[in-house]
Amino acid sequence: MNSSITFDDKGLFDIAVTALEIDATPQYDIDASSLMIYSDDIDGVVDILHSNGIFKFSVYRGSEMREDNFMSDVEADADALASAGYGTDEDYGGSNDQYEDYE
Repeated sequence: MNSSITFDDKGLFDIAVTALEIDATPQYDIDASSLMIYSDDIDGVVDILHSNGIFKFSVYRGSEMREDNFMSDVEADADALASAGYGTDEDYGGSNDQYEDYE
C-alpha cells in the first residue's frame, strides 16, 4: 500500500480506525505506533473519514515521493538544471525572439 494518512492525535486516530472498521469498504492497514493508515485507495479512506466528521490528518499519496524520500534521477536532473538557469520557456516566460534574423 503506497499511500498513507498520518494523525497527530491518538484519540482521533482510534476514532478513524473505528470508522473504517464499521464501513470496511476500502482495504487498509494500520500502524498504531506511528498513528498511520495505509491504503491503495486513499481517496476512499479520506471520503469515509470526512463523512464521519474527521478532518484533522495529513495525506501522503504514493506518487508524491519515493519511499526512500529521494527524488528520482529525472526529478533531480530537472531540479539541478532549473537552479542553474536552464528551464523551459514556459518556466521563465522566454521566447525564441533572439533567434529571429534581422536585416
